[in-house]
This record gives sequence, structure tokens and C-alpha cells, in this order.
Amino acid sequence: QGPVDVPGSRAMYQNGSAQQRYPDRSAYAGLAPELSDEDRNAYIASGKAITYLGKMERDGSCGLERGSVYGAAVAIPQIARSSGWSGTMSALAVRSYMFLVLNIILQLFLLCMIAESEILGSAFAGKVHLCDFGADMEKCPAEAQNCRGPGGTTISAPRLYSFDVWSTRVYIRDSLVALFADRKEEISEIVDPGEYGIENYYCRAACCFIFMMGMMDDLHKTLGLAILLWHVPSDRSKWVKYEPPSWATREHAKRVHGWCELDLVKYGVGGMPFRWKIANLLFVFVPKILIWWILATLGMHFLMETAGIVDSIMNSMALTFVINLDEMIFIVFTTVPVKHMMDNLEDHALFNLESEEGESEEDTLTRYMRAEFGSNKWKSFFNLLLPKRLLMVLLLMAAFVWNYYRMNCNRAEDGSLVSKPMRLPTVVRF
Repeated sequence: QGPVDVPGSRAMYQNGSAQQRYPDRSAYAGLAPELSDEDRNAYIASGKAITYLGKMERDGSCGLERGSVYGAAVAIPQIARSSGWSGTMSALAVRSYMFLVLNIILQLFLLCMIAESEILGSAFAGKVHLCDFGADMEKCPAEAQNCRGPGGTTISAPRLYSFDVWSTRVYIRDSLVALFADRKEEISEIVDPGEYGIENYYCRAACCFIFMMGMMDDLHKTLGLAILLWHVPSDRSKWVKYEPPSWATREHAKRVHGWCELDLVKYGVGGMPFRWKIANLLFVFVPKILIWWILATLGMHFLMETAGIVDSIMNSMALTFVINLDEMIFIVFTTVPVKHMMDNLEDHALFNLESEEGESEEDTLTRYMRAEFGSNKWKSFFNLLLPKRLLMVLLLMAAFVWNYYRMNCNRAEDGSLVSKPMRLPTVVRF
């Protein structure tokens, strides 16, 4: 079919060849009959898809983590309640709480060990906070910021060492000075311990971003749990139902689709009595968000104190292991029935598509043209252009990095960020 020359339309290609013309805002009302069948079909499909997917993105649905002990600790007791607290379901509910407690204990224990190593262990070892020592090493020995290391000398690449190596070299120099005090100046000139600082400032920043990106997914799931507790009705509606097909006999439907009776058992987010909401808020949501906050704080501190390039890259990925421990416990310890229920648990939708389901093709086409072309095209473009999740990751990363500098670093006279004075801890266990 040849090009359609519609008054008020715009040519998309300017090569003198056959051109497909697309409507502008002045031609909304009479465009549908003028479009080719292929374009009309594609526009209708795009209009429906954008509406449906846009509502899913904007309004979404509230559900539970299907592969986590946190999700199981919320869902399985509700399924057990729906089934009348039968013996089997009651046992599965109690087991879900057992694994939840095990997970919380392990996660908190690991966080305590990380804190003990970073806060107490570093202080006992005499390790200063890394701050920005050596961040501008490539500009040194000019009068640039962050050029002096904790030893008080100018940092350069040949003299840059990890803390373990640097502290050992400092110990050897100081031992020689103690043994041969009369040759202090000669020893200080010959024995150079080097300096301790960051191998690459931008690698450390990238690793902090990667770590926060990994933490963002768990934060989204945690907030999803709070949204679920807020939106689900505070009633006793069921989380498990038996739904034989209404369009045919049960036997016929099973033959056609290859179903068994288990396929007719449906699990989905239903109502939740108010006392259950309070219990899940206190014993599931609060520990989960608290663990997230502690790990984000300690993890960012750990990465900001990591000087080596390879160590920074490896640590940025390894730290997320703690936050994913709940998924490992779920995979290893939960039974097949629980995994089946969680895999088939339907979310509680927060959007309604009744108007879209009854919308005619002409109405869909008209709505699509008005929303996606003409001056509204740029409105739709810029509304979706901004990556909100990326901005959230950057904002959280900036907040935790700022907190690290606020707690551990001082600004020197030349603008350098240097470690606050270190003191020996008064306890040996965190």
C-alpha cells in the first residue's frame, strides 16, 4: 500500500522516496480511517501495551519475596490460617518462623563480626581511616589536595602500599631507630616505609555504586512488604482456593491443558487480620529493614576503607552475600510444598484495568495518538526519560558516603580529607 497523504500529517523521511506519513496534533480525530491496516494494527497494539505496562510500572502490585524466608514467614501462616490450621500447615508455619529466626540471628552475627573487624580490629592495629589519602596522587607532588599520607610525606605511586605492608615497613624503621638512636637521621633517610593510600579513587567510587545497586533491590522488596501490609484488606479472606474451570468440565480442562488437581489449587495474597499485620510489621519488616540499614552503613564504611583496586571490586560483590542469606536458607531448608506455594503465590494488584478491557480499538487508537504524538509526545518522552531508580541509588550512595566522611574524616587546611584522631577502644568485643 502506498503512502497516505493526510492533511496535517508529517513526513518522517526526506529522501524523495515513498514516505510513510505520521499524524500531528491537528489531525487526531480523522486519522484512524486514513492509516494503513499495518500501521493501524501496530498503533493499537502499542496503545494497549503502553497503558497496561505503564500502570504496572506506576501503580504496580504488592507481593512477597517468593524465594526468601521473609516472604515465607508472612505467607505460610496466612495459608495455614486459610486452611483452618491443619496439622500439616501448622507445622509448615512454625518451620517458616524457625527459619526466619535462624536467618535473623545469622545476619546480625555476621554484621557484628564485620563491625568488630572494621571498628575494633582496625583501631587496635593502629589503622587510620583511609578517607581520601592519595585520591589526587597523579597530581602530586604539586600543591594538590590529598597528597600527604598518614606518615606525613608526599604520596607517589612507587611509594604506595597496602596498610599491612606499610605498617610493617614503619615498624622496621622505628625498630632500627630504637636500636641505633645515634643514627636516627641516617636511618630515616635510607629506610623509606612509603605511604598508605587509595590505589584508585574512581574505582572505589564505582564499587560503592555497585554495592548500593545490589542493596537497592533488597530495599525495594522490603518496602514492598510494608506496602502489602498497608494495602491488603484487614479481613479473613483466604489465601488458598480451589478453582475448577467455569468454561468447561473439570475433566475436559485437565485433558486439554494437561492439568492435574494441584493446578486447580490457587494461592494468592488475600486478607490479613489487623493483629497479623502488627505481628508481621514487628517481627518481619522491622528486623529486615534494620538489617538492611546496618549492612548498608557497615558495607559502605568497609568499601571506603578498602585501598586496593582488586579488593574493592571483590568486596563490593561479596558484601551483598549477607543480605542474600535469607534466600540461601530458603533454598536449602524449606520443603517442596512451601516452595510450590511460594512459587505460585499471586500478587495483590494495585491497579484496575476494567476501563482498558472494555475500550474499543478506535478509542485506543485515538487515545494513543493524543498521548504519544504532537506536543504531548515530548511530555511522554521526558516523563519516562528520567531513570528514577538510578537517581535513588545515587542519592543513597551519596548519603552513606557523606555519613562516612562525617563520622571518620576531618578537612585539613589545604582542603584534604584526613583521618580523625584514633583512640584505643575500651572493649575487645563489639
